[in-house]
This record gives sequence, structure tokens and C-alpha cells, in this order.
Amino acid sequence: MIFLITWIIGIVLGFVTTICNPAINSVSSVCHNLLLYQMTVTLPLSGLISFVGHVFHSDRVAELIGWEKGSPFQKELGFAELGYALAGFLCIFYRGEFWLAAIIIASPLYLLAGINHIWEMVVKKNYASHNTWTIIPDLLMPISWILLYLLQ
Repeated sequence: MIFLITWIIGIVLGFVTTICNPAINSVSSVCHNLLLYQMTVTLPLSGLISFVGHVFHSDRVAELIGWEKGSPFQKELGFAELGYALAGFLCIFYRGEFWLAAIIIASPLYLLAGINHIWEMVVKKNYASHNTWTIIPDLLMPISWILLYLLQ
């Protein structure tokens, strides 16, 4: 649920700043502004939260997702998420193709993780709360980033 909240925070900030700035008056500029907050708020926050969870609270996160405890792969996932958080932070300073690169790097993880969580539910009957609820942001975040990038 926390990852959905990070997405909502980015969207709300984007809409608020869009409404407050009369220069943002076209579909392209609205999409660009919404993407700005997705790249500079949602991506770094979700990456940082995942990093902390998968690296420093590995066994607890594994339990919440319905995975086996003690896998070193979970820490490796956390390290990758730290990279996404850093890329999102750098999106504050670098725009254009840097945003595209961040989207290309982060989107496969989120999209395929969402598909994997669905597979876990259907095949393995894993209905753990953090396996089911994370599907929404895992799919919503990258799809919205890609669409906003294309429409900006």
C-alpha cells in the first residue's frame, strides 16, 4: 500500500503545481509536470522504501510477501531499488533523455514484479497482503510513467 501512496503523492503534487501555474496550459505541459513529480518524488521514494525494506528488514518483508526468509536475492533487489532511488533523485537535475533512461531501467522491474505477484496468486495461491496489494502500484507506476513520457 505504501507504494501506491508514493504514486498518489507524486500525482497530487503534480496536479497542485499544475493548477497553481497558469503557464502549464496544454496537454503536453500537464503531462510533463505530472511526470516531473513521478520521476522526482514517486521513483526515489518507492526505491528508497524498497531498499530499506529488502536490505534492513529482509525477513519481515519476506514474511509479508509470502516468500521464504533468508534469501540473499532480496538484498540484491534492495540494492537495485537504491539505484532507482538515486536515479529518481538525479531526475531533479537532469531532464529529457535522462528521464527516459530512468523509466526504461525501472519499468521492467515493476511491470514484471507485478506480473510475478499475479502468478504467485494464481499458481501458488499466495494471497499474502504484500503480494496482492503491491500489484496495483507495480503496474500503475511504470504504465503511467511511460504514458506521461509519450504524451509530454
